[in-house]
Amino acid sequence: MKPTRSKTLPCAVFGHNYVKTKTNPDHTLELVCSHCNATVITDTNGNFEELNVPDRHIQTTLRQLFHLKLQTSKPKFS
Repeated sequence: MKPTRSKTLPCAVFGHNYVKTKTNPDHTLELVCSHCNATVITDTNGNFEELNVPDRHIQTTLRQLFHLKLQTSKPKFS
């Protein structure tokens, strides 16, 4: 059995207490545990997928690139 820290002990005993943090445009939810800050997302079928730290960094970078692309692709009238 893995040792648990006191911060994650309630999650190990009772399970995670997820709180909805945001709703994505594709109708998926991002949930965060109020005790241990574990992040999961739901897919379109409602299944939980764990979101780890590198995925979160990739997601924020892709979102920033998308917004930059939208800003530069707008036609400018002179």
